[in-house]
Amino acid sequence: MKKRIFVFLITAIITASFTACSDKTADTSNSEQSSNVSVSQSSQESKEDSVNATELLVMKSFGELWMSDNFYIDVNMKVEYDASSVESSQSSSDSSSSGLKTIRYSFIIAEDRVNMVAGLNMISDLGSRCEILKDNYLYTIDHTNRTYSKKLYEGTADDYGSEYTTKILLGSVNNCVFENTGKTTYNGADVTFEKFKVTPSDEGTVDPSLKEVYMTYYFDSNGIPVAQVINTANGTTTFEFNRISDKIEVTDIIEIPKDYKEVSVE
Repeated sequence: MKKRIFVFLITAIITASFTACSDKTADTSNSEQSSNVSVSQSSQESKEDSVNATELLVMKSFGELWMSDNFYIDVNMKVEYDASSVESSQSSSDSSSSGLKTIRYSFIIAEDRVNMVAGLNMISDLGSRCEILKDNYLYTIDHTNRTYSKKLYEGTADDYGSEYTTKILLGSVNNCVFENTGKTTYNGADVTFEKFKVTPSDEGTVDPSLKEVYMTYYFDSNGIPVAQVINTANGTTTFEFNRISDKIEVTDIIEIPKDYKEVSVE
């Protein structure tokens, strides 16, 4: 699977473009519009319509993670979308690009900011990827053939890491307006939710179906992120977190295997 396919899908399904983190997270709204979250929630949600920005669990969890020397995120993702409403990067003659589609991903993204190294292990319905960004080179690891190839990468480890974190809104409140927080259930467990409405940075160039975007985070009793659900008119993207840490739990993800043979890029 090409990285551009992954980035395209998330970009197209969620929204077009977002600017830097704004001060709107402290704003409140009394909107009661449903977020259409396709998860197991309690029918009687306990809500608070206002909260101080510094008390938001998303700030305390992801915010602190992005400020640390390292981050490690192990997550399962499910993208459900109406393909007929999303422009495909493939040929329009592709008869499969219509109707309700579901794509599943499982990936670990990690970054050592001190040494400016990032790594990605991903398995999805579209294929798999294993990459390491180090010393301005992107290494593609082939565990099957015990080989690797490399090419120059125009950017830093932070740039690479952001492709799979903040650029797909993972833990982000970019251009968001806080809606409400409260108690509910997720997959049968009691959780705290924080809901945001996402506003595209340029209303004039955004597909009308993507102007109503809602992002809801769920946290366990210890304030640890459990899930993130993003809803648009075109579909739903669900992240379920297996592990979030400021320590790189599996160091192999940022290490090039010493006994692998380098091969040329075709």
